Amino acid sequence: MAAIDLAPGADENGLAMMLATLMAQNLEDHPERLGVFGRLRGRVAILAEDADVALTLEFQRGRVVVHDGVVGIPDLTLRGEAEPIGDMSRMESWGPFPDPRGEVNRAMWKALREKRLRVFGLPRALPLLLGMGDVLAVH
Repeated sequence: MAAIDLAPGADENGLAMMLATLMAQNLEDHPERLGVFGRLRGRVAILAEDADVALTLEFQRGRVVVHDGVVGIPDLTLRGEAEPIGDMSRMESWGPFPDPRGEVNRAMWKALREKRLRVFGLPRALPLLLGMGDVLAVH
């Protein structure tokens, strides 16, 4: 069973609440993703700069604590506009990897090229990024 916990104050962060709810629902709807969730370990900071909101997902192998703001030293940081950050849950996959032919994925690549979305911590944190993408994916 996956544990998704909110740190004090995270319940007042709309993006944190949305991601916690999305993860809980996805893991309930797709129990085959529990294996990926159980292997995730590390901190992911997400900063939606245009919405002036930040959060940290602290994955602890089968448990995640959702914090308001940036907590600790992140292994992976996503910074940018709220729209491409939100699109992470809609990314199309091809096996364990993003499908480059997908409409949402092409839009995300464009946001990366235009620096409306920036990712820090790669390539070291690539497994964390891919695993988190799988847990967040609504497909």
